[in-house]
Amino acid sequence: MAQAGDIMRGRNKTVNKKARTMLDKMKQLFDLRQDQNEFPVIDDTIRSGVRIGGTNMWVLIFAILIASVGLNVNSTAVIIGAMLISPLMRPILGIGYGAAISDYRLIRTAARSLAIFAVLSIVTSTLYFMVSPLEHAQSELLARTTPTLWDVLIAFFGGCAGIIAQTRRDESTIIPGAAIATALMPPLCTAGYGLATLHWDYFLGASYLFLINAFFIALSTYVFVKLMGFPEHEEADKRLQNRAHFAIALAVLALAIPSGFLAYRLVQDQVFLAASKEVLRELDNQPGAILLTKDVSVPLRRVAVTIGGDELAASVQERLSHDLQRSGFLNARLVVRHVGNEKVDLASLRDQLRRDLVVSTAEQLQDRATKLDAMSLRLAKFEEVKAEHGRIIAETMAQYPAITQFTVTTGASAGKSDAAAQQLTLVMVEATPALPEADLERIRVGLGIRLGGANVRLVQLTPPPAPTPPKRARRG
Repeated sequence: MAQAGDIMRGRNKTVNKKARTMLDKMKQLFDLRQDQNEFPVIDDTIRSGVRIGGTNMWVLIFAILIASVGLNVNSTAVIIGAMLISPLMRPILGIGYGAAISDYRLIRTAARSLAIFAVLSIVTSTLYFMVSPLEHAQSELLARTTPTLWDVLIAFFGGCAGIIAQTRRDESTIIPGAAIATALMPPLCTAGYGLATLHWDYFLGASYLFLINAFFIALSTYVFVKLMGFPEHEEADKRLQNRAHFAIALAVLALAIPSGFLAYRLVQDQVFLAASKEVLRELDNQPGAILLTKDVSVPLRRVAVTIGGDELAASVQERLSHDLQRSGFLNARLVVRHVGNEKVDLASLRDQLRRDLVVSTAEQLQDRATKLDAMSLRLAKFEEVKAEHGRIIAETMAQYPAITQFTVTTGASAGKSDAAAQQLTLVMVEATPALPEADLERIRVGLGIRLGGANVRLVQLTPPPAPTPPKRARRG
């Protein structure tokens, strides 16, 4: 028995040791301190980002104009382009960083910069939409008028990515630009559209969305700076810190609760639309009946239809009404009008057919525009990669004069044992004389860093032999 107990204790120790080893590996895998920059460098970078100057002001104006044009013509690619050059992120990171280290002077400076940026953005977009001949609100613009709980989550996670990128040694401008500015530029442009066209509901909804995004980006910055253990400012006051924590908690509730209610309403509307489509599909499949017109009112929770041919049975109508109400809408109504042998209102039918045609055409055009935007982005990315490869070739051949041919191409590679093909950058070198292995490895490692950690395979080719001159024929 004693021997069996020793064996069990030995096994438990082995299991515990393996568990601790696994836990240590997981901690190391997610440890943010591995490539974190020095605190003085991070502090100086964030503080310099909250200062406004001529360059930031002009870049912001141009970014706002680009985003306004994109919203006006409903172009997702143009809006993304404006987001990538927006300087709006840095003051918000400064606010969250200042709150985390209790530097209230930095908070005031960053808040003042953000306010100036926001006012200038709204004024610029308002002036644009006042002179623009396109007054109709497109889908990209309307999407920024009703903030929901999902916008809160996007802003928070975007802020997390932004502050992590800001504290790295090799700071990336793509992550904060794409993940954070995405949620800031369009709402300000939409607020300007609301002022220009006197749509106050658009202005208020977009302003609320911008406020949500800015606050939760700053909140995520505050949380991660606290988690990374940055030192407190020398002027930190415990009493003021407690007040700040209380104010932050109140602001979270004040901003998140209304957005949660709006998200609930959005979900309810989508559920009602799905239930309505199912009811309309069943009505269209009724034998002997022809669905002439249909009108779905989401706010009133009402589905009104006009049916020709055989009259709809009362039991069928009652069942379909119950189907609507079973979806959670007790006040939902199905209104059925049967024309039978009555004179059909041809004008109403023509209007209904015209509306259906317009909706169908608009959906097709939107789908086509989305595909064209995606193709444009892929083409722009291809041209960017092509230009980068050209610069790499020129720089490498200038550094190694022995190279006579240098080829860079991208593709996929897989072996017999690989589950799937992997992305590969293939480099082929011809040199006279041949380059030593040390130079080849230096080129390969440098290209991997230059291409953002790409999988680089370098092959040195043997130059083809020079052609031999033909022999002269002997004279007899």
